[in-house]
Amino acid sequence: MRYFALFLCLMFALARGNEPSHAAAPSKVESKPSHEPPASHEAATKDAPKASHEAPAKAAPKPSTAEPPVSEILTPPVHAAPPLGKHGIPNPSVSHAPKKRPSHAPAHGAAHAPSGHAAPHEGGHWAYEGNTGPENWGGMSPSFALCREGREQSPINITTSYAQEMEKIKFNYGMTKITVVNNGHTIQLNIDPGSFIEALGAKYQLLQFHFHTPSEEAIGGIRYPMVAHLVHKSDDGKLAVVAALIQQGAQDNPLIEALWDKMPSEHNETRTFDKLTYSPAALLPLDQSFYTFMGSLTTPPCSEGVRWLVMKNPLSISARQIARFRKEFPMNARPIQAINARNVMEGM
Repeated sequence: MRYFALFLCLMFALARGNEPSHAAAPSKVESKPSHEPPASHEAATKDAPKASHEAPAKAAPKPSTAEPPVSEILTPPVHAAPPLGKHGIPNPSVSHAPKKRPSHAPAHGAAHAPSGHAAPHEGGHWAYEGNTGPENWGGMSPSFALCREGREQSPINITTSYAQEMEKIKFNYGMTKITVVNNGHTIQLNIDPGSFIEALGAKYQLLQFHFHTPSEEAIGGIRYPMVAHLVHKSDDGKLAVVAALIQQGAQDNPLIEALWDKMPSEHNETRTFDKLTYSPAALLPLDQSFYTFMGSLTTPPCSEGVRWLVMKNPLSISARQIARFRKEFPMNARPIQAINARNVMEGM
């Protein structure tokens, strides 16, 4: 009996040891993917093309290859004003550090201030850089349309001129008090009545003069460090502008020194000194030979029908005086415009 009981226990233990292997087998069979090949194969073949077509589409517009970094878009290189001796103008499509000149904003009334050449006008604030720079003036207002569509726009590059017998310009500039304006675009000097020129059979009263850097006009592709534009108007409303080119010299110019000393630093600020007088004739070169052609205002609204009289010989001011103006206006010159069918004449 004892041996019979041990035998039964042994048989019971063997039966218990075989139970897990019989239970695990069905679970392995149920999880085998190979038992359902059609469904799994269809899913794989259906999804595979989708993945292969989507991968290239995601790779194409990667920012690192198709677009510049955001920092390059928002902060393009800042171009300084043209250095002395290099008279080219910066690319108008490049933004010239607008953050450095916040005072040009319309909050200072620049939208209604007279421009360097023109009378007050509508059309909003314009500038020499960025979204309101020269390449966009024509689209800012219907009144600015000539800036884009005009056929006799200024400034131009004078490369060819035709000699013609013409009388010299008669300058009759008297004394005037100093009335100096920082209009947000340039430094402008308003003139008391009584100064005038006689040129090409017409008489024009001097209204004001102002400055640009570099010179807007070019002679044989060269733009000078600065230019003074003396704006005149005839009794019948026609405009004539005398352009006095400015080169760098060794000595200070006494008139420029006096004017810069009174220069307002705030935009849309005017200073008047009744007891300080001068003659604008001090801006003219001794040799007053000139080129002449028909053009436009070089600022909005870019009105045409303006008689331009460009002095062939520059006057000189010092490097320090040029730098003083550029401290206020690093660059305020319109790009060169197409000459189209115009002829430039010069006196014999």
